[in-house]
Amino acid sequence: MAFDWLFLLASFGAGILGAAIGGLPSFIICGFAAMIGAGIGALDPNYLGGVAFGLILGPQISFAGGAAAAVYAAKRGKLAGGRDIASALMGLKSPDVLLVGGLFGVLGYLLWWGIAQIPLGTTGFTNPIALSIIINAIIARLVFGKTGVFGKVPAGDNRWRASKVHSWLPWQNSAMELLVLGLGFGIAISYATKLYPQFFGLWFGVAAASLIWLQFGSTAPVWHHIALAAEQVMVIAGGDLWWGVAFAVLGSFLGDFYGQLFTAHGDSHIDPPSASLFTTFTIMAVMKYFGVFDAVSGIASLIVAIVLSAVLYFIAAAMKRKPNASDAQVAPAAGD
Repeated sequence: MAFDWLFLLASFGAGILGAAIGGLPSFIICGFAAMIGAGIGALDPNYLGGVAFGLILGPQISFAGGAAAAVYAAKRGKLAGGRDIASALMGLKSPDVLLVGGLFGVLGYLLWWGIAQIPLGTTGFTNPIALSIIINAIIARLVFGKTGVFGKVPAGDNRWRASKVHSWLPWQNSAMELLVLGLGFGIAISYATKLYPQFFGLWFGVAAASLIWLQFGSTAPVWHHIALAAEQVMVIAGGDLWWGVAFAVLGSFLGDFYGQLFTAHGDSHIDPPSASLFTTFTIMAVMKYFGVFDAVSGIASLIVAIVLSAVLYFIAAAMKRKPNASDAQVAPAAGD
């Protein structure tokens, strides 16, 4: 993809849009566009890249701009917390907040374009959208936040099973919850993708659009990183169902891992699903490059999925201490 100066300029406007309506709402709209695009994409493959993941709705621009604007607004005392990606920042009546969104929208395009130029075989080395969102968010926290990249863990707290005050998704953080979510969603999405590979991106779109319940305070699951990992590996592994399940489970545990590593103890939103997708896509790319998917399939990939699920479960369970009785889980604001 050639660098486009007009795209760069337009990214400024798209970042303002993301800040104005809010990072999470802009991503939800991206999800609806991806659902529509899964059907249109079967006829026109340019739709997903041009609309759902393109200039205006692409999360590397609009979501990233909105998330950066939120932590800037918090620094200015105009927003209660920099992790609030659910609020529409237009209501702050502060054009400087919107302009910050525009600047980070521009940064999002530059990062996305640059990462996409790094080759590895036929797949690229990772998901450039996911990695650009993470780098963008880290820069925003370092510039406007106070907690550093990994946040500040209170004395006596456990980073990996944070208290109700600090947890990223308190209703989706126990080892068993993560395992059930990964296995259940993984088998369903993998088999659906095997049946209808031409609708690639549909289940990511459904998952992203379902965050509309999170926007309004429901304890809904966050699962677009699980869905897209399963869909992607089903495509590059030749439709092997068990690789889809394996990567769905991996994506589920990684989402929680990065949530506690970056976001739970920080003062801004460094997106855990994007970090999960960056990791799963990079692992897929390396495995594809070295021919692992060709060499390991069928019963062998089923064994991999079973062993991986067990290992991840026991590691996560060991990392998370049992909370005190006083730490009854309470759902945070949607932006947390």
